[in-house]
Amino acid sequence: MSAVDAGPAWQAWTQVTPVIATRAGAARYERVELPLSIAPGPSGDYADLRVIGEDGREYPYALDPEQPQVNERSAPLIDVGFVPHRGTQAVVDLGPSGALVDAITLDIDANRRPTYLERVALDASDDRRTWRVMRDDAIVYRVAQDDGHGSSGLTFPPTRARWIRVRVLDPSAAFPLTGAHVASSAPLQPSLVTVPVAANERDDVPAHVQTWTFTVGVPVRAIAVSFADGGALYERHVTVETSDDTKTWSSAGDGTIAHFSQGGVHTTVSLTEASAVYVRVSVQNGNDAPVRGLRPALLVRPHAIVFSGGGTRRLISGNPSAVAPAYDLAARLAHERWSAAQASAGTTVANAGYRDPRPVGERYPWLLTGALLACAFALGLIALRSIPRSVPPSSA
Repeated sequence: MSAVDAGPAWQAWTQVTPVIATRAGAARYERVELPLSIAPGPSGDYADLRVIGEDGREYPYALDPEQPQVNERSAPLIDVGFVPHRGTQAVVDLGPSGALVDAITLDIDANRRPTYLERVALDASDDRRTWRVMRDDAIVYRVAQDDGHGSSGLTFPPTRARWIRVRVLDPSAAFPLTGAHVASSAPLQPSLVTVPVAANERDDVPAHVQTWTFTVGVPVRAIAVSFADGGALYERHVTVETSDDTKTWSSAGDGTIAHFSQGGVHTTVSLTEASAVYVRVSVQNGNDAPVRGLRPALLVRPHAIVFSGGGTRRLISGNPSAVAPAYDLAARLAHERWSAAQASAGTTVANAGYRDPRPVGERYPWLLTGALLACAFALGLIALRSIPRSVPPSSA
C-alpha cells in the first residue's frame, strides 16, 4: 500500500495509518497503541491526530483513557531500609485474609524525589523466610517537568501470599517509599518501550568521553535512556541532549549509572520529555578506560487511544496547523466500567488526497524572492531610462 486517500475533508493531513482489528465482530470500543510513526507534536498531546472511517467521518477518541478506581486497600509498609550499593527494600504486609491481589501502588514522597525512573523487583513469601521472585523488571517513574506524569503502579501474577517484598534497585541513594496500596484485577499499566533505532557512536578519545547520537526521523519524546552494559563494573556520569537540527542542543537530563559487584545496579537516566529528532548521549569516563560493553537505548512512554468500534477506522496525522480536538469520551469512560477490543496500527502511508493548505508564497518562497528581484530589476531599468541624456555643446 503506497498511499490512501483520506477524503476531501482531510486534505491538509499528510499521513494515514490503517487500524487493523484483531477479532471479528462489532465491538463497542476499540483500543490501539499509537505507533512511533505518528508524531506526538511539540506538547505531546497529538493535537493533529484524528480517527476517521472509510467515508471520512470523524469519530471521537480518548487518549490514554482511565477507568473508575478499582477497590484497593492500604497495606502496611514495614522494614523499610536502604543498603548502600544494593538499594532500598520494604515489605508489604497483606494480612492473614489470603485475599487475591495482582497489583500494588507505591506511595513515593515526590517532594524528596520529584523526578525518578527506577527499576523495581517484587518477591512474595508466606513465611518471610523463603521468597519467590514475581517480577524483576518493573519500573516506576515520575517526571516533574511533565506535570508529575508517571506511574507508581506495578502489576504481577495473582497471589495470595502474606508478604510482598519491594526492592528498588538504585544502589546510590535511599528511595523515599512512604506507603503502599494493593488491589485485584487492576487495569494493566503499559510498560515503557524501546525506540527501535540504533545510535551512532563517535568517541572523543582525548577527553575520555563516549558519545552516541540517535537519529529518530519522526520526533519522539524520550523519557529515559537505559544502558545495557555486558556485565561490566563501573560508575559513570551521563549527560543527555536533544536537538532538531544537530546545530542547537538542549539539555534533557543527566545522572549517574553504575554496576557494582555486590548486587547494585542503576542503568537508567530519566529525562525531561521533549519532542526531538536527535538525542545525544555522552558518558564521562574521567581517567578510566571506556566501558566497551555500554549500549544506550531510548525509552518512551507508550500512548493508546480508545474509540467506538463497529467499522473500518483510520488514523490521520501530519498537520502542524491542527488544533487538538475536544471530545467528552474520556470523561465518560472515567465514569463507567468498560472494555475495548485490542486493535493494532498498520503501516503509516501518505495521504493521496493531500493538498498543501499554505499560501503559494509560503510553499514556494523562491517565487517571492524571484518576483522581488524581477521588480527590482524592472524598477532599476526604468530609472536608468528616465535619466536625461547630456547634449553635446554646439560649435560657434
